[in-house]
Amino acid sequence: MIKGIIVCEENALKSEFVRYFYEISHVYAKIVSSPSEIKTEELENSAWFIVFAEKEINDFSIIKKIHKCYPHLYLFYYYPLLSIDSSQYSEYSYFNQIIVGDNRTKNLTKSFNKIYQNHWKKIPFENFGISYDKISARLRKIINYIETHEIKDCSTAKLSEYLEISQGYFSQEFKKETGKTFRDFMQKLIAYYESIIFDQLDLTAKQASVLLGYSELSSFSRSFKKRKGYPPSMQRNGKMEVIG
Repeated sequence: MIKGIIVCEENALKSEFVRYFYEISHVYAKIVSSPSEIKTEELENSAWFIVFAEKEINDFSIIKKIHKCYPHLYLFYYYPLLSIDSSQYSEYSYFNQIIVGDNRTKNLTKSFNKIYQNHWKKIPFENFGISYDKISARLRKIINYIETHEIKDCSTAKLSEYLEISQGYFSQEFKKETGKTFRDFMQKLIAYYESIIFDQLDLTAKQASVLLGYSELSSFSRSFKKRKGYPPSMQRNGKMEVIG
């Protein structure tokens, strides 16, 4: 299940959301009347999305702040209609998606399904020796970036560019804070993702190679076998006996 927050003041729209979420079993949303009711810990730890269901947004500074501080969150604007002038186009660009019109609930479902499909990428901090409450804001951004981007885009080059720092400084700070090189961290993370892909999602080796950013199935198979000593087909079919 994925969780999120609905910011909605109008009672009619609140009722629409209540009916909608009653029928969607894999998504849970807390409905609040104002952004001031959103708790920081919800944004950091449990929420995957925020839906702003308001006819007019008068204070975009809140949207900009959330976009900057919590890049892992999906931000939606949701309303029966959209009426903005050209001067507001750049402000609405902070939303990942604008959902309006008669098919709004259907389009919202499509968006939630996409988030749900990527939910497996949530990193279990305790398994990696990371205390999320104690790490720096920069490392939180790194983790959030990895969780919401394709694996092939999670390189020191991409992340240092995202953080606007040098690759050398990125590598140094990452190891200082986690005790691991970024490469070692990613290798362990990919192994964790593989276990989810094969054991929980029950996907094929070809599907796994695509999800993990490999251009060719053969490259993924070689890498997998080098790390684990057996091909991905044996992992998926549950034929490996692990002793120890």
